[in-house]
Amino acid sequence: MYKVIPTYSNEAWSTTEFETIDDFRDFIELIFKVPGQYEFDETALLFNAQARSFNKTGFYCEKPFRSKDFMEYWNDQKDKCQNGVIYHSKGKTWYITRDYYMWLNFLPIFDKEEKHYGFAKVRDAQYHLALYEWLAETSYKHAAILKKRQIASSYFHMGKLINQYWFEEGSICKIGASLKDYINDKGSWKFLDEYATFLNEHTAWYRPNNPDKVLLWEQKIEVRVNNRKTQRGLRSKIQGASFEKNATTGVGGPCTYFFHEEAGIANKMDKTYEYIRPAMTSGMMTTGQFIAAGSVGDLDQCEPLKKMILNPEPMGILGVETDLMDDKGTIGIAGLFIPEQWSMPPFIDDYGNSLINDSLAAIKEERSTWQNELDPEQYQLRISQKPINIAEAFAYRKESIFPQSFLSRQIRRVEDKEYSVEFIELEGNGKDIKAIRSKRLPIIEFPVKKKREDKGGVLQVWERPIDNPEFGTYYASIDPVSEGKTTTSDSLCSIIVYKNPVEVTKETPEGLEKFIEGDKIVATWCGRYDDISKTHEQLERIIEWYNAWTIVENNISLFIQYMISRRKQKYLVPKSQMVFLKDLGSNASVFQEYGWKNTGTLFKSHLISYAIEFIRESIDEELDESGEVLKTTYGVERIPDKMLLTEMLQYYPGLNVDRLVSFAALVAFAKMQQANRGYAKRKEVDKSLESLENSQNLYKLNMRPFTNLGRRKNKGSNNKRRNPFKNIR
Repeated sequence: MYKVIPTYSNEAWSTTEFETIDDFRDFIELIFKVPGQYEFDETALLFNAQARSFNKTGFYCEKPFRSKDFMEYWNDQKDKCQNGVIYHSKGKTWYITRDYYMWLNFLPIFDKEEKHYGFAKVRDAQYHLALYEWLAETSYKHAAILKKRQIASSYFHMGKLINQYWFEEGSICKIGASLKDYINDKGSWKFLDEYATFLNEHTAWYRPNNPDKVLLWEQKIEVRVNNRKTQRGLRSKIQGASFEKNATTGVGGPCTYFFHEEAGIANKMDKTYEYIRPAMTSGMMTTGQFIAAGSVGDLDQCEPLKKMILNPEPMGILGVETDLMDDKGTIGIAGLFIPEQWSMPPFIDDYGNSLINDSLAAIKEERSTWQNELDPEQYQLRISQKPINIAEAFAYRKESIFPQSFLSRQIRRVEDKEYSVEFIELEGNGKDIKAIRSKRLPIIEFPVKKKREDKGGVLQVWERPIDNPEFGTYYASIDPVSEGKTTTSDSLCSIIVYKNPVEVTKETPEGLEKFIEGDKIVATWCGRYDDISKTHEQLERIIEWYNAWTIVENNISLFIQYMISRRKQKYLVPKSQMVFLKDLGSNASVFQEYGWKNTGTLFKSHLISYAIEFIRESIDEELDESGEVLKTTYGVERIPDKMLLTEMLQYYPGLNVDRLVSFAALVAFAKMQQANRGYAKRKEVDKSLESLENSQNLYKLNMRPFTNLGRRKNKGSNNKRRNPFKNIR
């Protein structure tokens, strides 16, 4: 028998038996809903009946000490604290987990609403949290919780640990955090101490500690038996460790539960997680549970929690279906998210149910006030601390000049692998360059850690160069570096390769069809090697492979000098060809023949506007039979590089954005060239019998995201044609 659970139904107590853990998990899945849908009724008054009795009388059991009734009472409560309780009422069923039952009834907290120590009230959001963690445990999964603030998460999870410590022999529980003050006697350990003091004073479950010090408890006591010293107790432990200096401090050895406090401000938590997971497994079986819970602080600190929440399954985290991914109601699988509208005072009924619609209406009204009173940056920060969906929690906090929704959706497309990509190492020179598939991975940190050893990255290719490309088919842009190995800079060398647009006129059975081919990013590399000459060789090969006309930021002239020494300056765009510099009156006093100089205001005040326009540009429209626009495709879909998109998403003046600098200069240069020279043109005949395999493309895309950019998809022959391209002549 796996579990025998005390069960209340029709004012009588019985038990419910579960033969296997699978049976128990199936039961939990059946009753697992979301706050606002649990429909607690008057039965919820029984969930915390022991606490309410204590509040009235000041004690739990009125029976004589050690009497039969006394022992039966405490054994019954211990059973419920170890197994939880099932309640049936009017066709509805609830399961109060062991941890939630003990917390509600025997572990007092400071009540911020009533400003005194008391017991937690029944709330469906906390019930939901407890149920999620138990569902994860019975599924042999770990748990990640992204939560709003002020939901007593620390109190609850310390209750979870002390439940194990108090009742389970040999249990080893651990808490960790990025800073010691989060878990020591100024932080969560204070709650453990308060709980232990209360349990020892007011229950029949006395538990001494030896040792009894902050960040280390062991449940045992030294006694004499037959005049010999020995130790008695459960030998359960609670340990604490901070990861200020080392992400793996104290993670060794077996572990029943590991709770990571303030997971939203723990930039090394992913490393901690990977090191502790082996201590929670036996072969292919999960024997312990890692729990990460936190609200989002600074965005550069929350990346590990973000990964756990948005991509839970590959990380061994229990993912649940939710319609709170974003403000569009997008349904996805994520770790547990507890939004502002769940259990939000005063919009909670007498039984602990969340009044969701009322909460959302109040939030909308509050935000309307904020919008009128706060500056945009402060407004965004305020929302991120009281989010109603996951996207809001992780949204960039500073006022951004880039369209956030465009970028977030495009990042999602890239993450969903709508763009097939190759990782390539180039060997040889000139016409002898060979492309070899690489096992290396691109750099996905932003900003990159200064002390990172390997900053080489890898060339990402979404489209290989066409055979023998004419000079000018491709443009490239480089943001160089001045040195090789460094542990003092987060700057990387960046090159972006862009395929120029071609206006194609195609004869089809239905008539002439015009569309734009190209006008997209086809390759990027961002990194640096310990040897600066190796960095230069990498750039040279990429340029030669694509036969790309290349603009270079000449604040650092080493690469320009390198290309001149190699007599390959033909690939470098002279300053005289950079029309955007003339128009802006920039670089007039710069005597370098090649490249452009990034002055104090050139990038942030001028070039960046080209990048924004590239993103917002309407490049394709799908029309209905009456000519009305069904769908618009925007220029952001021409950018398949997640980290370039990330730099845009997080950009603010002063942030080091190597990829973005390259990109903005490239777009400015390309758009000026196109405005002055027009698009290249090509005519072709529809070869409908040719298979896709015979095309010039040397790569495959699941959804061919580039192929049709610039085509009008018209349904019907009498449509009013619309062409979003302003520059087609």
